[in-house]
Amino acid sequence: MGKSLIGSLSLGEKLVGTGVIAAVIGFFMPFIATPEAGGLAGLIGSLGGSGREETAQAGVSLFKMTKVLGSFYFILLAAVASGVLFSASRKAAYGTRLVINGFQVMIGSLFGPGLVCALFFVPMIQSVAGAGYWLLGLGFSAIAAGGLIAIGQVAKTVR
Repeated sequence: MGKSLIGSLSLGEKLVGTGVIAAVIGFFMPFIATPEAGGLAGLIGSLGGSGREETAQAGVSLFKMTKVLGSFYFILLAAVASGVLFSASRKAAYGTRLVINGFQVMIGSLFGPGLVCALFFVPMIQSVAGAGYWLLGLGFSAIAAGGLIAIGQVAKTVR
């Protein structure tokens, strides 16, 4: 059943689906991983770290960061909303599908390209970025790319 479902998806839909899964998983993985957190030691201590041995190798996920600043849930909400839009676009008419794919591009563009550019061009981010940072950036970038490809495919079909 899974093979037939994946086979029925277009390339853009596959990218969006993969991006949604990667972004949700990346939200719960270590976003920042650094030895001897230094300035982050107080923050990590307030996130549940009880002793010095936990700050020797610190890993903070965005899920843990929501204890300090709840607005990080909007990142998870954006990924979940993209998944809901993905499932809604499967049975939508062409005009509605174009609008939904436009929203996919917007959602993916909010976080993906900025995080990926920071990973490649900001040395401080490169030194502390964990696997969650990579997955989140690549996941949202895949959502944006998949939305763009899906718009192109729908536009070809309508002509």
